[in-house]
Amino acid sequence: MIEDPAGSLVRHMYDPASGTWRTFPHPHARRPWPANYGYLVGTYNPSDDDALDVIVLAGEPLPTGTRVTVRPVGLLRRASGDDKIVAVRCDDPRYGSVRRLAEVPAEDLDRILGWFADWEQPPPELADEQAAWATIEAARCS
Repeated sequence: MIEDPAGSLVRHMYDPASGTWRTFPHPHARRPWPANYGYLVGTYNPSDDDALDVIVLAGEPLPTGTRVTVRPVGLLRRASGDDKIVAVRCDDPRYGSVRRLAEVPAEDLDRILGWFADWEQPPPELADEQAAWATIEAARCS
């Protein structure tokens, strides 16, 4: 589920009680989101008591509330433990054939790492698709 389109400077969060989206300035963003950002439905991340976050590479910004099918290709490891899955939109003309983190263009990964490094120390690190799949498996809700 996409919360924040690539290029956005604000944060969107779904409020299940009201069935609406809440929008507010991102508390840390110094530049626009480097990719689409959202969460994996049916997962749970105990580090932030929410669903597992996903950074979705796609050839275009995806609107808030869009459900897309993604393929995990990497894991953004954060010191806080609130790790993020790096994924590609499966039917995307530019990224749909990507299956491994090593196939993601370096400039895309640099933008993602730089965005988080703007406000997070130590900066996050990337791990491969196997680490992403293991994180997802551990986060799946029964």
